[in-house]
Amino acid sequence: MPDEVVDETCPKCGKPMVVKSGRFGKFIACSGYPDCKYTKSFQKKTGVKCPKCGTGDLLQRMSKKKKVFYGCSNYPNCDFAINSKPQPEPCPKCGSLVTVYREKNIKCTKCDYRAKLS
Repeated sequence: MPDEVVDETCPKCGKPMVVKSGRFGKFIACSGYPDCKYTKSFQKKTGVKCPKCGTGDLLQRMSKKKKVFYGCSNYPNCDFAINSKPQPEPCPKCGSLVTVYREKNIKCTKCDYRAKLS
């Protein structure tokens, strides 16, 4: 499978960056390997702002035990993390973060709002 080119250039050599798969999942690396060995983590954005700091985005991450969780992009300055998938629209009752649970339902993290996914 060919590597997927991303719209970034390597800060060390200026060549295009590509998405690669390794034994610990996807990562972004310089296409100039082995001459340039620059890499960085692959971050999947959710499109939701962090409810704790308000400035960072919630990113999909993987724990050491291969469980998916969602954490703030400002880590370690902001330590917000949640296991349920966040929804882009806020709670209609209180305006807080809404998450998916049991694949077909959503619930608010602050109030008692619950609903079915459409």
